[in-house]
Amino acid sequence: MKATKNTVVSLTYQLRNEPNGQIMDEATADSPFQFLFGYGNVLDKFEQNLEGLIPGNQFSFVLTPEEGYGEFDPEAVIKMNKGDFQFEGEDASHLIEVGNLIPLQDQYGNPFQGRITDIGDEDVTIDLNHPFAGKTLYFSGELKDVREAHKTEIEHGHIHAHGDHSHH
Repeated sequence: MKATKNTVVSLTYQLRNEPNGQIMDEATADSPFQFLFGYGNVLDKFEQNLEGLIPGNQFSFVLTPEEGYGEFDPEAVIKMNKGDFQFEGEDASHLIEVGNLIPLQDQYGNPFQGRITDIGDEDVTIDLNHPFAGKTLYFSGELKDVREAHKTEIEHGHIHAHGDHSHH
């Protein structure tokens, strides 16, 4: 079966930001990456490079920053006062450490994350860019499995692991 709309694709991959560079992310045979094909669950160009492949096919392709997570936006680097770090009204300053991902929410309550990049005496610098923003992405891997998506997966727009059809 080919990787196409309304199928669930399972694959292994390695992601690097230079052709033979350090692995930035990967999905292994023990823990393959799975997604519902054709529903916007992955980068458009990532999916386009997999379309039509069958299990056993190897792949290797490059995504530019524009095709990946966009250019790095310096205006998406903000400063927050250390006193603003609270979770459910309690002090959350213990989360302030360079490299930590911090759960945040906008004025409408929508969740997003930022990464702490610097800590000053009173302020904390947080980068809201995707960690791969501004990077060229080098993917290589193998398509492991393709199956027809279940009706409920198509209705919900994502896969249900291990037959779980509850909606979160």
